[in-house]
Amino acid sequence: MRERTPYWKTVPALSRTIGVIGVFFLFSIVGFAIDIMFLGRQKVLGLVLCVFFNGLFAISYAIAGTVLRKQRWKVMVLIFVAQNVVMNLLYTLLPPPRLATRMEAADIARMHGRLNFSADAIIVAMVLGYCCFLYVSITEGRRYFRAHAEIELATEIHRTLVPTVDTRVADFEFYGRSLPSGEVGGDLIDVFQDERGWIAYVADVSGHGVAPGVVMGMVKSAARMRLSSPERNAGLLESLNSVLCSVTRPEMFVTFAYLASNGGRLEYSMAGHHAILHYHAATGEFSEVACRNLPLGLFDGQPFASSSVEWASDDLFLLLTDGLLEVEDAKGEEFGLGRVKAVVAEHATAPMGAIFQALLGAVHRHGRATDDQSLLLVRSRVRPASASA
Repeated sequence: MRERTPYWKTVPALSRTIGVIGVFFLFSIVGFAIDIMFLGRQKVLGLVLCVFFNGLFAISYAIAGTVLRKQRWKVMVLIFVAQNVVMNLLYTLLPPPRLATRMEAADIARMHGRLNFSADAIIVAMVLGYCCFLYVSITEGRRYFRAHAEIELATEIHRTLVPTVDTRVADFEFYGRSLPSGEVGGDLIDVFQDERGWIAYVADVSGHGVAPGVVMGMVKSAARMRLSSPERNAGLLESLNSVLCSVTRPEMFVTFAYLASNGGRLEYSMAGHHAILHYHAATGEFSEVACRNLPLGLFDGQPFASSSVEWASDDLFLLLTDGLLEVEDAKGEEFGLGRVKAVVAEHATAPMGAIFQALLGAVHRHGRATDDQSLLLVRSRVRPASASA
């Protein structure tokens, strides 16, 4: 999965720059406040350096807290030590003169003017810092609400493209849902049917968020177009792979698995996806239906193998994405196929909606979801004629 871009990198350079300037102005006030504490006795160079270093170290704290992650506290401690060393060195090299026991009228006027200057500088620095933060807040607020509106639209499109599957086709029942980890997911579940039969499939676009969600929409559109053609699922993966290689980034790929009606047997294939789980109702055992193919979108022109599997009445097939399998508990242990099989075996005779809820509940109790979670269940209800003959 591609690592998420840190938030600060998504902020425009102008907003970042003005925000840093605002931090400088806000904490430069400390330098002027210190000058007032010394009753304006600092040398001009000492005042300038005091204002400069207080603003500079404040910027350092802000950058360390924003850019760094686990190491930010260590860096902040180092900055704190450096700040104390520099400021003590400054007051050692440029100490303020001692306060005279008796002051002439000219000295009092000079001190009064210096204190007024520092007070006015504090007001100016506060106003400038406030203006900088106001600019960043308004600019980024507008950008956020525009992005939020676009994400809401993308979320609505995602709900339309990946609705809950709950249907029956001939002697097969289907139930499935896709739960995105964020507002928009990159998982896809779908069941396509026509007079020639049906095909159930799942897809998982690498990463999560808006970009994989867009690719997911392209996958569904391309798959539906192919399945509506005379070739149907013949060459489906080759066709999808060719489309994705031409429209996605090199680091993005899609895993895919499908199960399709084919008389007395079910045809299946997958591209870099987890095995399809086959629960045998007669024995209560599981088998894993798989064939080795590379994910979609990696290399154009690559072939994809397919095969078929026999089935019996009340058999159950599970097509799922790794968002369910890779949920980790506090010890870092993944949920895994073993736990999936145990939950499904316990609820195998229940309605498929209840099986889904039981499995989802077990996954959520195991740990927190960090990826899209999708499951498509396919159950046969009548033994095929070829199997009973």
